[in-house]
Amino acid sequence: MIWYLFGITVIIIDVTEFSHVHEPNEQGHSGEHHGHHHDYPSANRDHYDKDAQAFDERPSHQELARRTTLMDYACGTGLVSRELSSHVKTVVGVDISQGMVDQYNLRVSNQGISPDEMKAVCIELKGSGEELDGTKFDLIVCASSYHHFPSVDETTRILATFLKPGGSLLVTDILKNDESKDILGDFGHVVAHTSGFSEEEVKGIFERAALGEFSFTKATKAKFHGNEVDMFLARGVKL
Repeated sequence: MIWYLFGITVIIIDVTEFSHVHEPNEQGHSGEHHGHHHDYPSANRDHYDKDAQAFDERPSHQELARRTTLMDYACGTGLVSRELSSHVKTVVGVDISQGMVDQYNLRVSNQGISPDEMKAVCIELKGSGEELDGTKFDLIVCASSYHHFPSVDETTRILATFLKPGGSLLVTDILKNDESKDILGDFGHVVAHTSGFSEEEVKGIFERAALGEFSFTKATKAKFHGNEVDMFLARGVKL
């Protein structure tokens, strides 16, 4: 389940939704519904409404959260990291701005959180095996930053190298449409993609990085520099 608070560009994610956890059905085995007319949204809503109170207490979910490692790419001062930190084992923020990284780590320290649980590093990732001590991640998130990257293909390819098999890359950014045409044009000196991205563009980017199980969801609206835009959430899985 995913909630959006794009006033400050925060994603809160139930990590078990992205980790291939299969619970038994009423007959005691995992299975899939077949048929073109099955109402999946209603079935999921009813299932999780009934399951909500006991969900966090399940040993499999608790164990998954204790094992999950997360990279917050282009982390800034850590707004997203701080929202996600209680849902995962460790968070590593990555940013090319030393000023942002310093603020991130200062706020972590002020909260009494150990660097073993949450920290940021200033580095421009190249995808070599030695970076980040060779760490591989279950989940990588990148919130409202893709429009800054000169080559989103290269960035996505690099991020995919840091995923474990079965790990997910989640990207949220501006959805390209008539309303968002050149929405960030006044910031062209720091923004490479001033109109955002279409679903077709993001799908191609993910596929070229060998990420499968692509999904793309239109999210709520957000304000960028006083302009209202649509946002998307895209997911790809390292096969």
